[in-house]
Amino acid sequence: MKNLALALFWLLMFVIAPALAAAAAPPPDPATLFPELDGWSRDGAMAQFGPENLYEHINGAAENFLAFGFERLTVQNYVNRERQALTAEIYFHGTPENAFGIYGSEKPLAGDYLAIGSEGYAEEGVLNFISDAYYVKLNGFDLGGAGAGALKSLAEKITGAINGSNALPPALAAFPAAGRIARSERYFLSNFLGLDFLGAAFSADYETRGKRCKLFIMKTAGREGSQALLKRWLAMEKGRVAAAADAPAGSLVINDPYNGPVSVSWQEGQVWGGVGQGEEMEALIKDLGTNLTKKNEK
Repeated sequence: MKNLALALFWLLMFVIAPALAAAAAPPPDPATLFPELDGWSRDGAMAQFGPENLYEHINGAAENFLAFGFERLTVQNYVNRERQALTAEIYFHGTPENAFGIYGSEKPLAGDYLAIGSEGYAEEGVLNFISDAYYVKLNGFDLGGAGAGALKSLAEKITGAINGSNALPPALAAFPAAGRIARSERYFLSNFLGLDFLGAAFSADYETRGKRCKLFIMKTAGREGSQALLKRWLAMEKGRVAAAADAPAGSLVINDPYNGPVSVSWQEGQVWGGVGQGEEMEALIKDLGTNLTKKNEK
């Protein structure tokens, strides 16, 4: 018995403990994420901001970042021989989903999108992208023809320093391609559809035969979490019996007083659906459910 206890102790020390330590490993030192850039030098020391003072750097926009789990911002300025300046802002949001959420809230539907990090886009004097749990914003105005090249080079170097997975959240792959409005995918950490009891959700906008709708996939705490969410939602419809939510799988339409009819489907701990009306949307929801089932079977 003593030998067995000793063996379990060493198993914990050499196998489980390192795995737990790796899972809880903190993000890298922010200083290591700012590379050297040919023709440019760092202009001053890094500046760092947390949730308590983010407003000092982006007053008026801080609340949006805080809504997506913002943890830390590090800023570094660069200058070249012509005294032109550019700035790199690296926002750490804890998870790739949160980083995608804040990036999605700011990205344009149409733009010059680039294969940098997980996804990025460029505008005049601006290059923004996400990589792993980081949202990176680069800007350098009045740089002339070489400006875009300098921003892109800096973006590629920062991506390499982050050394993340550089993949978009896997849930996005479940949204049907037909009719989906390009770049309309979003992630909400809380208050989806403006309802405080609806937590995290992915969404995408669609247009088919002139009709618009929104599909969504919700993140819930397993089957019990799904049932509690559905019952709370159904309670908004006066006189509605919420017993249907106890079934392990099903679908129904909720007459949401704030968002109109919402078609909801669920299976065990997975909830998905659409906001809108029409046969076109119902077909898309069915395809979404099929894609989710295939994804879960892999």
